[in-house]
Amino acid sequence: MTCSSGTPGFLRHVRWFMGVVCLLMLSGCATERTLVGYRQGDPLFFSGTRLDIAAIRQNGAALQRFHTIPPAWPWLDLPFSFTADLVFFSLPETPEPPPGSSGGR
Repeated sequence: MTCSSGTPGFLRHVRWFMGVVCLLMLSGCATERTLVGYRQGDPLFFSGTRLDIAAIRQNGAALQRFHTIPPAWPWLDLPFSFTADLVFFSLPETPEPPPGSSGGR
């Protein structure tokens, strides 16, 4: 048996939570920034996470290597960037045929 008076309060909390998540996402994802602004020689592996950590530590030398502006709130962006980096860099690549094989031809 459900209480009908509890449902609107629950929905209000869900909407509030989703609004906060959307605002946090608008602050800018470091992974997206580093991949879009990538230049030859920039750090690439877990780049968003590394940019957030450099911003948290206020490491100017590390920040200059990325050629992009870090998010306004790196502490809040760090878990999202870590997740995005984990997803982007764990995608399987097409395996290359072993040396000496015909490669399926």
